[in-house]
Amino acid sequence: MPLINNKQIALDRGQVTLDEWLVERLRAKLVKGSLLAGRLPHPILLYRRTVEESEQSAEEEIATMCKDFIIVQIIVYGGFIPPSFHRQYIFTPDKFASWVMHRSRELVMQCLENIEELYQRS
Repeated sequence: MPLINNKQIALDRGQVTLDEWLVERLRAKLVKGSLLAGRLPHPILLYRRTVEESEQSAEEEIATMCKDFIIVQIIVYGGFIPPSFHRQYIFTPDKFASWVMHRSRELVMQCLENIEELYQRS
């Protein structure tokens, strides 16, 4: 039995290492992306995800990058609801990378894909 537990510990450490590598990769891309964002007339979309949706309204979380900061906004709109910002978070690129990894690896991958796509277009 202890051998299985040791293997599990090794797998957990490997997972932590992969997560750390992804966070560092995202940090590096965000720093480079912030330089590009400073030259663009609009913010760079990092991710957009639907939090909740009904027939008449929706709640979305949108992360954008401008020159020095990443802004995450929770927006509600549709039906009889006027568009409104329910929450806004502002991060430095360094803090955002750790925060988004704690939220979801899928969001990290979406950020990386959107930044890579931006580099290819410019």
